[in-house]
Amino acid sequence: MSGIYVHIPFCKQACSYCDFYFVTKSDQKENFVLALIAEIAALEGQVFTKEVVRSVYFGGGTPSLLSADQLGRIISELERVFSLELDELTIEMNPDNVTSDYLEALKDVGFDRISMGVQSFSEKSLIFMNRAHDRTQALQALQDIVTSSFENYTVDLIYGQPDQTSTELQEDIDQLMVFNPPHISAYALTIEHNTRLAKQVELGRIKPADDDEVADQMDLLATFLVNYGLERYEVSSFAKAGFQAKHNQIYWSHGNYLGLGPGSHSFWWPKSPIEKEKLMGYDVGFFRGLSSEQATALRWSNPKDLMGYIHKKNEYQQRLYSLVESTSELSLAEEYIWLGLRTSRGFDRGVLSERYNYECNAKQQNRLENLVNDGKISQDGECFSLTREGIRLADYIALDLLS
Repeated sequence: MSGIYVHIPFCKQACSYCDFYFVTKSDQKENFVLALIAEIAALEGQVFTKEVVRSVYFGGGTPSLLSADQLGRIISELERVFSLELDELTIEMNPDNVTSDYLEALKDVGFDRISMGVQSFSEKSLIFMNRAHDRTQALQALQDIVTSSFENYTVDLIYGQPDQTSTELQEDIDQLMVFNPPHISAYALTIEHNTRLAKQVELGRIKPADDDEVADQMDLLATFLVNYGLERYEVSSFAKAGFQAKHNQIYWSHGNYLGLGPGSHSFWWPKSPIEKEKLMGYDVGFFRGLSSEQATALRWSNPKDLMGYIHKKNEYQQRLYSLVESTSELSLAEEYIWLGLRTSRGFDRGVLSERYNYECNAKQQNRLENLVNDGKISQDGECFSLTREGIRLADYIALDLLS
């Protein structure tokens, strides 16, 4: 399956931890929509439009800062240019943008899934993260979603904040589960470069949470969410049966996806030599200089430049040439193992051999056997997945196995 990611770069304000591309000026929203529609139109007839698209995800930024009419116009152009057979059409929202009328308008233009960033119900935490909403708005937004026609939605929580106690995290969990959401994404706070939070840590004004405390909070959260009836199908993702995020699974399984809008990322793995040649000859020309032998798969990203995107400056297109990465079978195989160990499905040595031309060496096989004997990995034929004991060490185990 393939997917499309649409990056909407507008935000009301900068969250202290966020390193995604965004702008806080909103006067260019309509110009951006026109540029995005033009980008979609320019792809008509290209190799990317030949594959059926199963998922479209509007992320950001804050996509819900656009009107339902603007979003509908974008969707209409996607329907015209691409072969859409959607299992999922998702929009990210912030609680301060949610109203009952807006939710129904989103449903009318085709959205069937909402991803809402609550992060916390604690006023202290929301202020620390510089979120644009407060506790009351979060509670009201959840109530509006529950009473709307949307059945499929996910809510984000962030744990592992400096000075956050397990009791405070428990209060967040208990408050969220009042609404019985079908899906929760729970992330440990990370210190990303070039963010306000990173600067405060660098200046010694904030001390990050201790790693052991973060691990304990992850265990607490996982235990309670599983007890509430959600399955942990990825390190940070919990869902009721049938509500697993389809779009994210494209990323985790090396499915093809196309990023639209400034700051978006794309990945494309040609299915045949003919498709590879067509991809290399894509008429924008930013694959020039790479041979088809190098291009096992390609990653690229649009420059983080809203005004360049809107005005199609030459510099924008030139920068695009330099943001292409050719990906080898070896690096894809290692990434498959890494991503697989973060999910409940694990990784399959048969897939490694057939799709990636990769065989585990003797040391890796010995390490896998030891991890199985230690109860950190379970084995089912050629498939290996982390146990509940192992998943708290997912990144460490993956790094150890690959090194």
